[in-house]
Amino acid sequence: MNPIKILALKNFPFVEPDDDLAIIIDKSISLNNIKIDDSDVFIVAQKIISKSENRYVDLDTIEVSQEAEGLASKLNKNKGLVQAIINESKKIISTEKNILIVEHKLGFININAGIDQSNISQDKNTALLLPENPTKSAIDLHQKLSSRLNKDISIIISDSMTRPFRSGITNFALASHNIQSLIDLKGKEDMFGNKLKGTEIAVADELASAAGLLMGQSNEGIPVVIIKGFNKSSFKVNNAFDLIVNEKDDLYR
Repeated sequence: MNPIKILALKNFPFVEPDDDLAIIIDKSISLNNIKIDDSDVFIVAQKIISKSENRYVDLDTIEVSQEAEGLASKLNKNKGLVQAIINESKKIISTEKNILIVEHKLGFININAGIDQSNISQDKNTALLLPENPTKSAIDLHQKLSSRLNKDISIIISDSMTRPFRSGITNFALASHNIQSLIDLKGKEDMFGNKLKGTEIAVADELASAAGLLMGQSNEGIPVVIIKGFNKSSFKVNNAFDLIVNEKDDLYR
């Protein structure tokens, strides 16, 4: 097995709306003196994607419904935040323990519809939404960055989430492009010659989680990580966004 290297782009600048991430990442690669090779995987934090796409919402000016008013009062939460969560959701799954667990309109089950108020300026009562179309975001960044670098790279947009029956959060792949995000091993043999019957590996999630060790979750300021040495070219390329499981196929709902 080839070794995997995980490299952080240090001293990454703050990202503003309409910034061209491909240009910023390219400059940061040069400043960090990193050589890019074919098959390098770029793990890019969702937050800078959302910032560049201006996915900010002002919670003080959002129009609040009666439903949001009632939930905000019940849960002792900001009514603008609750309305933003409702706006970004297909349905509310649970409000137990004063936590809003929802099915995001993108299909994810998460807390507060992935809406975040950390690591953004609070001069106003502002929150940051997930990208409107993470798959398109991954494709667009891949096209621009691979063209600038003239290399066959891959993109994973990562975010963090909680997991059922486990404490803490971990990074996962929100979307991806040009990578084997889910590897199907059904029919392959294990070390004893037994054929695997139901083994699928969420490789993009594993790579995103590994990158999270360098990205951190507070003030590290490392939103882009490069993983070298990943090679699963014998498996088909697929999008991490498609790892979302429909409710009828979900083992835990």
